[in-house]
Amino acid sequence: MCGIYGFAGFEEDGLLEKMGRVIRHRGPDGEGEYTAPDGCRFRMGMRRLSIIDLDTGWQPIYNEDRSIAICYNGETYNYLELRAELAGRGHVFTTHSDTETLVHGYEEWGVEGLLRRMNGMFAFCIYDSRKREFFIGRDRCGQKPLYYHHAGGRFIFGSEVKSILQSRHVPAAPSIPAIDAFLTLRNVPEPRTMFEGIEILPVAHYLRYQLDSATLSLRRYWEVPLLDARTATYKTEAEYLEALEALFFDSVRLCMRSDVPVGAYLSAGVDSSLTVAAMTKFSSDINTYSIGFDSPVDETPAARETARFLGTRHHEIICQPADFDLLPKIVWHMDRPVGDALIIAFYKLAQGAGQYLKVVLGGEGADEAFAGYSFQGVITKVEKLRRFFPPITSLAAPVFSWVSPAILNHFFTFPADLGSQGRKRVADFLAGYSRRDLNHNFNALRTLWSQDERRDIYSTGFKQLATEAWMAREPESNKTGPFLDRLLKLQYDEWLQDWALIRQDKNTMAHSLEYRLPFLDHRLIELAFTMPAAMKINGKIDKYLERRLADKIFPPHISRRAKIPFYLPVEYFLDQPQFRRLVADCLSESAVKSRGYFDPARVSALVAAMNRTREFVFCKQVMSLVILELWHRVFIDRQYRFE
Repeated sequence: MCGIYGFAGFEEDGLLEKMGRVIRHRGPDGEGEYTAPDGCRFRMGMRRLSIIDLDTGWQPIYNEDRSIAICYNGETYNYLELRAELAGRGHVFTTHSDTETLVHGYEEWGVEGLLRRMNGMFAFCIYDSRKREFFIGRDRCGQKPLYYHHAGGRFIFGSEVKSILQSRHVPAAPSIPAIDAFLTLRNVPEPRTMFEGIEILPVAHYLRYQLDSATLSLRRYWEVPLLDARTATYKTEAEYLEALEALFFDSVRLCMRSDVPVGAYLSAGVDSSLTVAAMTKFSSDINTYSIGFDSPVDETPAARETARFLGTRHHEIICQPADFDLLPKIVWHMDRPVGDALIIAFYKLAQGAGQYLKVVLGGEGADEAFAGYSFQGVITKVEKLRRFFPPITSLAAPVFSWVSPAILNHFFTFPADLGSQGRKRVADFLAGYSRRDLNHNFNALRTLWSQDERRDIYSTGFKQLATEAWMAREPESNKTGPFLDRLLKLQYDEWLQDWALIRQDKNTMAHSLEYRLPFLDHRLIELAFTMPAAMKINGKIDKYLERRLADKIFPPHISRRAKIPFYLPVEYFLDQPQFRRLVADCLSESAVKSRGYFDPARVSALVAAMNRTREFVFCKQVMSLVILELWHRVFIDRQYRFE
């Protein structure tokens, strides 16, 4: 819906205006600002993307006596139901927006009571002039980001880091310890960021800031529920299927609430296919969009077939070699380095849809709740074998170290060959499985750079960064839950918001486009975590119950279509001049030596290995280094300006 920003505890002339100007792309339709009364040093503002209540929903919005004000980013899908309840309790509304519901909801239930009732994606700031305090809050799954800086009695927040960096009190400096997390995961897990002194408000949390004492406190208001594996009881498959169908269609209905047209992203997968199928029950005029690469792994033909079956007006966007020239601007929009070339595809897809629409729906979130990733199945099978025969993992590791990569490809859903580096990952994962906790095993199987590879590529002065001390362990409170659900829950603590969702939010909002995800309705997530493992992974079938729902709508060749992972096939762009120029510029000996983090000879050897073998892992490692260098050039060196 928009972007929000603000600061407390100090004054800085022109800061609020600069904070809003630099994120105008998030809300080109207008702006609003608020200054606290009675000499309180607090100001906030917003940029608006008009989607609900186009005429009167301008922010900030107040309660009846204007003692409470709000700036809001996102959508509360169940605002009509909350509005009716609040009106019945005597609250007077002056707009038709979902934002005003939050002001009165805060009055009626307090901030935590409000958050627990909200169904949506959001980040907000509520200021209470009577108590001289404010709250910033974030949605349950982290669809909308919210960053902050707190030092020296100064507090600054914003939907994007670049707003915070407008203050002369916040230097743009890299967080050196975060580099190791970035190489390992291709992102930096919350609450840390790649910026020193800037954190992200964790998902499903709110922050309370008291102006008089300049103190803050953080509190979590929701988390994924786990059953106790020792006492869990389950319903029948038919009962779960009925509940899933009712809840999913209701979630899509709520996500389509808008005063402007709503379209959808459509891939070859069952998640987006189901989403669009549900949308057609509520509208006969749906535009769908898919992205392709003109390569053998392209999923556009399958998406086109699904669109034909559903009768949507379908559009295809193709990534070209020249699109690699967009990376500096995309990195600027991302705020953080996310080490994957796929951000180019997200940017192009949003650019295409954003020319005609302000709102699109998508299918993200289903894999996390219903176990749609291959590594979930692999870890689950390994755990079952280990429980039956504990030495199995250490005995299997040397076998997998020499087995043909072609055989390994049958165990993992990747559109590219795993190659020698993929084989090494699997062997390392098995060798250390028994001595790691679940989160470390989860990361070991999906890591881009193993610890020894990171140590090897660092320059002499940075080799001590190669550690796993920064990596969180699985909480003890989770360990009584069913094994698969424990694994799935870990994704809501980092993977989902810091990897999948951030790529979508920053790239859609770069084009003033709002992205909504029905599968992240907390009611659906909570339902999924009451189901037995067989409702998710059933033999060789992933997302079993979701596919059973799809069987009721689609023919088998669509509902049972094998998962085609969405990735940008860098190996097909290696010989293109745009790609070669980018790598040569960012990873030249002089550039690597000047930055100082990495050994130039090791980086050159990696690039040579990529060009020689064209292996999946080598391509991704090179792109992670390129994107990290571009991030430094954009934010630290200020070589590019896009405001």
